Amino acid sequence: GDAFAAGYLAGAVWGLPVEERLRLANLLGASVAASRGDHEGAPYREDLEVLLKATQTFMR
Repeated sequence: GDAFAAGYLAGAVWGLPVEERLRLANLLGASVAASRGDHEGAPYREDLEVLLKATQTFMR
């Protein structure tokens, strides 16, 4: 939850639109949840930007 919130807020500070903020929040939350510890899975901003460009958005 904390990493998701941090991702969303970071996206807001960076001026991203809401959809991109949510994608960033999901990426950061998933990255941290998939690793041991409380911050070891948190990628650097440059890594997040690469991941955002490499992932697709699916509409249901």
